[in-house]
Amino acid sequence: MAYWLLTTHLLALFPMGTFLWSWKRRKDQAAIFMLIKFLYLVTYSLLYHQHNELENSRGQITTDADFEKWALLDSYASSSLIFTTVLYGLRVRAPQFYIISFAVENVVLILYLWPELAVLLNAWYLFICSLTVAILKWKTIWRYLLKFKCLSFLTVSSGIIAMAMFLVASEYRYGPTYIKYHSLWHCFIFSTAGFTSLLRYNLDEELYPMINRREQLNSI
Repeated sequence: MAYWLLTTHLLALFPMGTFLWSWKRRKDQAAIFMLIKFLYLVTYSLLYHQHNELENSRGQITTDADFEKWALLDSYASSSLIFTTVLYGLRVRAPQFYIISFAVENVVLILYLWPELAVLLNAWYLFICSLTVAILKWKTIWRYLLKFKCLSFLTVSSGIIAMAMFLVASEYRYGPTYIKYHSLWHCFIFSTAGFTSLLRYNLDEELYPMINRREQLNSI
């Protein structure tokens, strides 16, 4: 299982591919924003995990001195991106999408400066923020459940399983059990993000179908 934890990052191609498709088909600027954030997240996560996975190996590209920095960036990026994905999936419009994302992410970063309380405080903070957005965007959730039952079921199921895998993995500092469940968390959390982005794309296509796609301008 030496490389399994690193290999599961390939599942990030699912949501990233959906973001690219949404940009290509609908010129969705928020999708490009999400794609960039995912690229940073995967980079931080790979640099963090490879330090342990490739320990005492020539392939290791980080040192003990900078390991804590990559660990902080990985935790911050993964936690904040979960909330940003909620904003994206629930179709919060710009500029509120970017403003709320920036505001919440900075609080997450500040909380991670207190390692003893970071996990518990961030979990409750992100839960409250996500619940608030879900209540305000209940019509979007209802449309998903009404129009895309199968995809909604996959999204909710993957999210619940991802949460369970994370809780189990958090009970272990490191080792085979941690690698097993944290790897599964990668798989299901990336799948949840992919299903969420598909829900948004399908609903946008139904509510606001694009006409004459070839006539769209591709320039910035």
